[in-house]
Amino acid sequence: MHTAGFKDIYTLIRFPVSLAVTLSSLTAMVMATGEINSRMIWPLLAIFLLASGASAFNQYQEWPRDEKMDRTRSRPIPSRRISPAEGLRIAMIALVGGLIILMYQVNWNTLVLGLINLFWYNGLYTWLKRKTAFAVFPGALTCVIPVMMGFASMEHDYLSPTALFLSFFIFIWQMPHFWLLMLKYGDDYRKAGFPVLNDIFPEFRIRIIVMVWVIASTAVSIMLVFFRIIHHPLIGYTIMALNIILLLILAWQLFLASSLRYRLVFASANLFLFLVLTALTADSLLS
Repeated sequence: MHTAGFKDIYTLIRFPVSLAVTLSSLTAMVMATGEINSRMIWPLLAIFLLASGASAFNQYQEWPRDEKMDRTRSRPIPSRRISPAEGLRIAMIALVGGLIILMYQVNWNTLVLGLINLFWYNGLYTWLKRKTAFAVFPGALTCVIPVMMGFASMEHDYLSPTALFLSFFIFIWQMPHFWLLMLKYGDDYRKAGFPVLNDIFPEFRIRIIVMVWVIASTAVSIMLVFFRIIHHPLIGYTIMALNIILLLILAWQLFLASSLRYRLVFASANLFLFLVLTALTADSLLS
């Protein structure tokens, strides 16, 4: 083993995921204020640190199972590039740093939401994953709370209709992502002792479930237009076009293609989320 380098830390904190969580919080902040300002720096840093620390702590919690999976055995701890103790130390530094920033530079509502999310992700969800294949439902809430933290950090009502609508969209979008992971890595998860959806439903039915949730997430994003959360017509038309493109790609891949190209499907779904969040941010800045 050696001291964790940049690449190991990057993987341990799941940098792309932590950054995506932070960007969703930024969208919430802009929707709450209608601008980008310096007040957002501290809460964004705190949310990134909490997301990074939670990911690192999760890898510390699950490294014996990660060791059994082809998908995860190359992570820093199961591959023995760093020790579990060092992984835990990195996680604690990030978590404590994020909580201190929220306590002294942001506000108590955001701090409480951050603590709830840590308990939910590293406590309840991590435990439920070992008990049921349907842990994805409470698990999806872990990407919703950072959105609420974004609103709360700007002294905005994080239970307002706008905040709840954005949170609901993020929640719905998470579901097909989870089901797709089961389609691709079901055997891997089974080897590690996790209950998997593949033992409950045949593959074709899982594909139907994925498509239903994709339709639901696109429907919710269109409602952002009809409920006037999005104000500018051009941005509204852009979101509708994105929905049509996503639905066509997913329908083609899930039911017509000879083999499912997971990279294309994941990239399309992730790009869709990024573009919708960008559109919401732009709409708020222009309003």
